[in-house]
Amino acid sequence: MIQLNSAILITYGLLTLALLSLWLPRTPYFSRYAPWSVFLVIAIIAGLYFNILQSIALLWIVLLGGSAWVLTQKDLGLAIKSALFAIVFLVSGGLLMHYLPGFANPKIISNFYLSEDALPYNKYLNFDSALIAIFILGFGHQRLGSASEWRLTLKRMTLITPLTWFTVMYLSLLLGYVQWQPKWTPMFFLWAWGNLLFTCIVEEAFFRGFIQKYLMQGLSRIRYGDALAIAIAAVLFGLRHYMGGINYILLATVAGIGYGWAYRHTGRIEASILTHFSLNSLHLLLFTYPALAASMR
Repeated sequence: MIQLNSAILITYGLLTLALLSLWLPRTPYFSRYAPWSVFLVIAIIAGLYFNILQSIALLWIVLLGGSAWVLTQKDLGLAIKSALFAIVFLVSGGLLMHYLPGFANPKIISNFYLSEDALPYNKYLNFDSALIAIFILGFGHQRLGSASEWRLTLKRMTLITPLTWFTVMYLSLLLGYVQWQPKWTPMFFLWAWGNLLFTCIVEEAFFRGFIQKYLMQGLSRIRYGDALAIAIAAVLFGLRHYMGGINYILLATVAGIGYGWAYRHTGRIEASILTHFSLNSLHLLLFTYPALAASMR
């Protein structure tokens, strides 16, 4: 069952523009403010108007946005930088796990069965977690801005991304988590909107663009520090999927290693986002989705 209404379309349409405009350059019309910040403010106003956001949400927005911005400033002392890292980590984690009050995230897909032997699929559009991507990427990352940069990044992904696909899906088959099940669903485009913008970009911003990034900086003097940073971020990413059971944690951890490798090898967050989204798309279109019902027994 799919549920959309004008409040959802307006609020999340604006939030979508905020996320996508992260990749827009500043123009004469946006000379003072980044495009994403303008769309975000309007989306917040719409969210408050439609009761998707409550006033307490503004506290988390200001706390996360302010801390993420200050963290990117130069010449910060170690104590201040560590405190800011902790604030961004804790607030982002609370938003990602939906522990912080003030958000009424709508459920747009409810108990949708893509096959008879699959678990039902449900999807929420999470305003809270989208804030993580907007602030971390908006303040802390230089995004790809030219065709040549995109070509170079895609070229560097040619080994890592397919290897991640094969490893994760082969392991999924071995564990009995999915079966080979090619299909097309008219729900694909709605799924892609929610999965790319409100899952992949969000999770990659937090786990690779924040946790792994700062771990690589902190462990730079240690032998194999980058590998350790990738592993720690991947394990945390796996644990984030604890509700899916031990097999799902394992698969997410392995996938996280692939995403982290893509980010480390290219130096671009877009590489991990595209690897993540392409794997999820292959999972949906070629295998049982989200998982075999029998795998949860």
